[in-house]
Amino acid sequence: MLRRKRCQIITITFIMLTIFWNAPISAKQPGERVGSIPIESKKELAIDLVEAEKSKSELVIIQFTGPIREEWKEQTEDWGALLGDYIPDYAFIAKLADKKAKKKIEKLPYVERVVPFQPVTKVAPSLRSSLGKNRNVDVAVIGFDHQVNMQRTVRELVPDEELADMQTIEDTSHITIATLNAQSLEEVILSEDVIAVIPVPENKLHNDRASALTQSSTLLSTGYSGKGQLIGIADTGLDTGDAASMHPDFLGQIKSLYAWGRRGDASDRHGHGTHIAGTLVGTGEASDGIYKGLAPEAQLVFHSIQDRYGALFIDVETFLSQSYADGARIHSDSWGADDYGEYSLTSFLFDRFLWQHPDMTALIAAGNTGYDGFQTVGSPATAKNAIAVGASENDRPDWGDWSDDPDQIWQYSSSGLTADGRLKPDIVAPGTAILSTRSSLAPNKNFDRRFDEFYAYMSGSSMATPVVAAGIAQIRQFLIEHGHDEPSSALQKAMLLTGADDLGEDMRRQGFGRANFLNAIETNFVDEKKGMRTKERRTYTIKVEDTTKPFVITLAWTDYPASLVANRTLVNDLNLQVTTPTGEKRNGNNFFEAPFDDEVDNLNNVEQVWIGKPDAGVYEVIVEGYNIPKGPQAYALATTGAWVHVEQEEPDDVIIGELNKKQKFADNWIRVSKPGKLKASVDWVGEADVDLYVYDLQKNAIASAKRTDHPEEVTVKLQKAGFYKIRVVLDEGDEAHFRLSISYPGK
Repeated sequence: MLRRKRCQIITITFIMLTIFWNAPISAKQPGERVGSIPIESKKELAIDLVEAEKSKSELVIIQFTGPIREEWKEQTEDWGALLGDYIPDYAFIAKLADKKAKKKIEKLPYVERVVPFQPVTKVAPSLRSSLGKNRNVDVAVIGFDHQVNMQRTVRELVPDEELADMQTIEDTSHITIATLNAQSLEEVILSEDVIAVIPVPENKLHNDRASALTQSSTLLSTGYSGKGQLIGIADTGLDTGDAASMHPDFLGQIKSLYAWGRRGDASDRHGHGTHIAGTLVGTGEASDGIYKGLAPEAQLVFHSIQDRYGALFIDVETFLSQSYADGARIHSDSWGADDYGEYSLTSFLFDRFLWQHPDMTALIAAGNTGYDGFQTVGSPATAKNAIAVGASENDRPDWGDWSDDPDQIWQYSSSGLTADGRLKPDIVAPGTAILSTRSSLAPNKNFDRRFDEFYAYMSGSSMATPVVAAGIAQIRQFLIEHGHDEPSSALQKAMLLTGADDLGEDMRRQGFGRANFLNAIETNFVDEKKGMRTKERRTYTIKVEDTTKPFVITLAWTDYPASLVANRTLVNDLNLQVTTPTGEKRNGNNFFEAPFDDEVDNLNNVEQVWIGKPDAGVYEVIVEGYNIPKGPQAYALATTGAWVHVEQEEPDDVIIGELNKKQKFADNWIRVSKPGKLKASVDWVGEADVDLYVYDLQKNAIASAKRTDHPEEVTVKLQKAGFYKIRVVLDEGDEAHFRLSISYPGK
């Protein structure tokens, strides 16, 4: 059956930890970050486009000249384009009303090109070998219009006898899963309503000293025990599946228990799910409180998803939405596909749900294929908005070299980067030799070692993931008790990554470091729920007094879900820049080689500035909405420094930019709603001369300022409403940092 094919899971163990030793164990002394992470992709159309001179298709790619402005989208749609998925850089898949619309849109001054979207582009590279061959493949068919039922479209294209197992994902009607032969696959990709056909991932399964290593036990001792928090899990099952005979450590800990893999039977015959649940909320009842979870006052919403064949029945939308409806705002998932950094259907589904529910935090195991080297992280840990968790070693020297150095990454823990160059995993936590609850129905062979009838040891990134999920429960309890209702997932991620202990490992293996939950709650933070749009920016000021520890600031945001046909997944691109007390500029994620402001990250939705030996003094922090095609975009900041004050957002009519020999001019479009007076003024820093021009939509220069003094200013009376372009030009010199102010009618 399709369900069995799609969800088949080889039961490989990956689970977690929970004994508490009170003596904290410190990380290595901080140095510089280690790794090789290109953060700036060249400007290109991030799609496998097959260009042709002629095409009968209504589908095209419209690429704009630069960061997307809302008024550009509005004008393009007014002239006959229906915009669909965003494609980096600065492009949308679109449907055109007619050929005239194409010609009109191509003439718009901010449109770079309009090219056909050919059918073969819709097919994932791994499926292209299936075209023309007589074999069936399990696929997800993605529709152009997110409001259209794709199942109906597929039924019109494919014979009924092939569609016995076709399924539509709940609340995601534009995605349908089906088994297609080569002929049906070719029919589907020719449809104007289809934009992508991708493979369906095959998911498989991917805990007491970890509490000391992550400082979770310190928080627990001060009352942060996960009280009031609900945590969702989708896994193999929970002990007997019956409240009357459940493991003693779970009595009173289960709010909801759903049986999805085997209807009516939520028991755990493997042991994986029970072990993970114990790391999270186990009370230690069976051990007189000795072996308990990291958040013992939290409760669970549990989905049992292993079927009678040992496969996992993965229905992301259902188990996330049910968990959310039951009150869970944290979800721990220790399973995935070994697909080497791919952004899969399940990655997309996590990103989609988390974008729609920005107060939900999902934590996903990175996988256990690190022995294959870099780019081994599996999906859905590749989801942008989830926290991908890798495994570091525990502190159990008697277990051998897997657990003898807590500052090392476990050799099997999957590494980044993702296929599109993003940094994953985000963080690591102890994942080897984790002692936690044992399912009474699971055979001993499924564990690393049996401890007694109630507890057993397991290892893997599966075990590290609930450690971090429990820490998030502690962080979230802290936030709520301090008056931060409905804290965003982005805030919790920013706090977690800012507080992490750098282990001196390659960042492709350790992410931003090993979780330290005490450090996380000691950060200073901003949960900025008022979203930004393209070219908006906000400025913050931070004071650093303690120079004995690294200065860290992290920007995180929950990004819009990527198009499944794009080669890069970032949609809304924010930038972080820090100016030190000595005037040095640092760009987010530009860690490894000075100068630290020569690359700007356009791949990740987490950016961090990390200075191992900071200067004391005041740091200026700028958050810029560089390109927000699907805004507005909220974000969060967390830092080890102290806020001096938070400046108000720059007015909408102030634009900051830089000109140099490679980028000699900058264009800014405005939409004037009525006739009247336009004023523009540009000032700049640098040994240079800057000129200022105003153009109408027909590319006529209607005003200019070309003197050599500061500032350049123009005033012009506009005769009609419409679009106007303000151009700043570097006339002489090597570079200039400019500030452009614009006022106009109806603003």
